[in-house]
Order: sequence, then structure tokens, then C-alpha cells
Amino acid sequence: MDKFYELVKKVKKDITIKNDHPRLVIPFYDTTGKLFAFQGRAFGNEQPKYVTIKLDENKRKIYGLERVNLTQHINIVEGPIDSLFVDNCLAMGGADLFFSRVPAEQVTYIFDNEPRNKEIVKRMYDVIEKNYNLVVWPDDMRHKDINDMVLGKLAISEINDIISTNTCSKLEAMTRLNNWKKI
Repeated sequence: MDKFYELVKKVKKDITIKNDHPRLVIPFYDTTGKLFAFQGRAFGNEQPKYVTIKLDENKRKIYGLERVNLTQHINIVEGPIDSLFVDNCLAMGGADLFFSRVPAEQVTYIFDNEPRNKEIVKRMYDVIEKNYNLVVWPDDMRHKDINDMVLGKLAISEINDIISTNTCSKLEAMTRLNNWKKI
């Protein structure tokens, strides 16, 4: 979308437009397929990188609800683009962190590979505390997130193997996170 804020203005009349610029528009659908939000992702260095507009304020910002199978293991990543490369995956939008529709052992959280990011590390500790599975990236991982891995020419099967072999929970997750973090 060439002028993202012009689109926003059509659904949210009270917003002020400043420095309009192109953004990738990512639609958020609920489990019935109804659009409840959309997100604009900056192509360049514009800040904020993501702008999410909710059409239904009662819905949590979770991307991928229309395609997730709640009877299978669910992966949860930070960004919608990352979720497109992982099987049965949701993306958390902002602070909508915990997905309580299924038992904790049926969910794996996959945060970005940013061991110096205090907010990500805090969220990872929160996930462990709630007994969810967690991916703690290996020390030799040079990519920031799953999209970066794909751009770096890692095969989807290789990414899934890395996720699988680095998924842990409880005490193991706590130990690995303590060794991984750089803060």
C-alpha cells in the first residue's frame, strides 16, 4: 500500500496522518475468517516498524487464527511474516503473549534471536514460568528471526530441525535461557 495512513484514515477517522509512506498490509482474521485488524509493516527504517489497527477492540492481536489447528501442537512467533514459514503457527501482536485455548504443553514459543533485548528475555522467562515450551536459539545462530533465516537461504526443513532440537521447558529452559541471554 503506497499510502498506508490514507487507508487507516478510512477506518479510523480520528487518526492524524504524518509522514505517510508505503507499508506492507497484513490482515488479521479471527477463527471464522472475519477481518478484525490489519498491520502495516515498514519497508525501510520508518518507525514504528509495525502499526496495528484494530477494527474490533475486543479481539486480541493474534495473527493466524483462521488457519491454526487447535488439536495439533501450536508454535507461536513474534511476527506475522515469521509465522508463514512454520507449521501450525500463530504470531503474537504486541503484548498479546499467552494463548490459553490449549494446554501449555501443546504450545511452543519462538522468540526472535535477540539475547540483548531485555523485553524479549523478560517474555521468555514469563513463558517458562507458565510452563510453555520455549525455543532457546543455539549460540552459533547468526540470524535474528525466522524470516532472516529464510532470506539467508536456510531450508524450511533445516529451520524446523533447529526449532525442534532447541525446544525445551521448565528447568532445562531456565538453564539454557540463563546461558543464552546477554543482559
